Amino acid sequence: MPPKNVNPSRMFTMSRLLVVAGKGGVGKTTVTAVMARASADSGLRVLVVTLDSRTGLSELLGGRATDGTTYDGTTIHTGLGPNGTGSIHLRTITASEALQDYLATQGLARLAKRLVASGVVGVVSSAAPGIDDLLVLGKIKHLVGLTGPNGEHDLILVDAPAAGHAISFLQSPRAMATTIRGGPLRSQAIEVQQMLTDPDKCRVLMVTLPETTPVNEMLETTESLRESVGVSFAPVVVNNVDVAVDMEALVAAGESTARGSLPTDDLMRAAEYRAERSALHRTTIERVGQISHDVITLPHVATASMDHDDVVVLADLVRGASPKRSRAKRPS
Repeated sequence: MPPKNVNPSRMFTMSRLLVVAGKGGVGKTTVTAVMARASADSGLRVLVVTLDSRTGLSELLGGRATDGTTYDGTTIHTGLGPNGTGSIHLRTITASEALQDYLATQGLARLAKRLVASGVVGVVSSAAPGIDDLLVLGKIKHLVGLTGPNGEHDLILVDAPAAGHAISFLQSPRAMATTIRGGPLRSQAIEVQQMLTDPDKCRVLMVTLPETTPVNEMLETTESLRESVGVSFAPVVVNNVDVAVDMEALVAAGESTARGSLPTDDLMRAAEYRAERSALHRTTIERVGQISHDVITLPHVATASMDHDDVVVLADLVRGASPKRSRAKRPS
C-alpha cells in the first residue's frame, strides 16, 4: 500500500542515505529489496549496501547468489523507470576491506594488506569495540559524498544489522569521537556523526510487524536512536499486513467448487479468522501512526519463500502503481 501522507518520489529523494533497520524476523532485508526496486523503478540510480553477503539480498533483487558479494559489488539491473535511468548496484562492505580502502587512499596500500593478512584488524576490533562499525560507516560516508546528479548514485540503501546491533552500529561514531583524543580516526568519527544527524544526507527507515511486541520493540529502538545518535527517520514500514477477505465472495467461490473439496463452513471460519486478524493489524498500524511517523504498509504474501517477483509486486504497491512482473534488464 502506498505511504500515508507521503509522496513516494519525495520519500526516495528526502535523503541520500536510507539505513533500513529492524529486529530480526520482521523482513528487514526483504523491505530493503522492495525499497531499492521501488526507487529504481522511479528512475533513481540505487546503490544497495549489505554488511553480510549471506542474507539472500541479491536473489531478492533479481541477481545471482554470488552477485554483490564483493567489496566493489555488481550491477544487477539497468534500464528501470519511466526513462530507463533507474539501476540497482549491490555491494558488500566489511571492516577489513574498508580499512584497506582507507589506508590505500592515504598511500599505505601495502601496509593495509599486511595488517589484514596478519589479523591485526580483528585484534584492534576486539580491543576497541566500535572501530569496525566506524570503518564501515566511514566508507558509507565516502559513498554518500559521491551521490547526486553528477555522482555515481542517487540513493544509497543500507541493510543494517538487526535492531540490537543496529543501535551500537550507529552509536559507534559518537562513542569513538568521545574516546579518541585526536588524529584522523577521531576526525572520521566526527564526520560520520555529522552525516548521521543531517536529515538531508541520512535517515533511518524502521521495519516492524503489525503485532504488539514487534511494534513496542521498534518504538524503543526508534527512541534510543533518536536520543543516542540524533538521527532523523523515514516513514515506518509495517510489513506482512493481513488484508481481510470478502466473505460473500469467498462463500460464492466455495459454492461453485466441486462438492467435498472444502465445506462452506470451513471457508467462513477461515474468512472470519482473516477478518479478525486484519482488524487487529489495522489497530496496531493506527497506533504506529499516532506515536511515530508516516506509515507504509506491505501486505502479507502467501508464499513459503519471498522471491524477486514478489519484491517487484510490493515495490509497485509502494509507488502506488499497478503491480507488474519484472521486466528489468541485466547488464551484459
